[in-house]
Amino acid sequence: MKVFKITIYSFLISASLWSCIPSYSAYPKEYNQAKADFQKQKAFVVNKDLKKEFEILKHSDIYEIVEDSTNVSKITLHPMKTYTPPCGNPMIGSMITVGLLPSAFPYDIFYSYDVAENSATKNYQYKLQVYQSLWLFNIFRLGRTFSKQSGKALLGSYIASNK
Repeated sequence: MKVFKITIYSFLISASLWSCIPSYSAYPKEYNQAKADFQKQKAFVVNKDLKKEFEILKHSDIYEIVEDSTNVSKITLHPMKTYTPPCGNPMIGSMITVGLLPSAFPYDIFYSYDVAENSATKNYQYKLQVYQSLWLFNIFRLGRTFSKQSGKALLGSYIASNK
């Protein structure tokens, strides 16, 4: 009987944790509709080993990323800093209700990179906001990953800063 109770409790805990499907959104919300409808500069990324930062830049579609470093701008990525609230309590409601109650969790991202062109280097710094949503019905929003939505936030911030 004791093994049966442990099995049931383990199943319920696993189901409540698994049923909260994450989805991400860029904020402000209008950044989700941002389009790169400008002439894209060809650029070579020097340090692609910063995988998260590189994926965000690639998804932003600000630059045309090329593999040949001759006669193009060179981008040096800096490690991003991500800040989240110290408490994960907003997620508890989704976990207890097996994903039926939606919850949101904010990420503040400080993203920066340098663009070297000819002999000049320019630094770009952005504060990006991305929210993680935990909800059972996010199963219909599966393509909204952290790197894609952070890329949308970067694109929106880039467009807003160049107006």
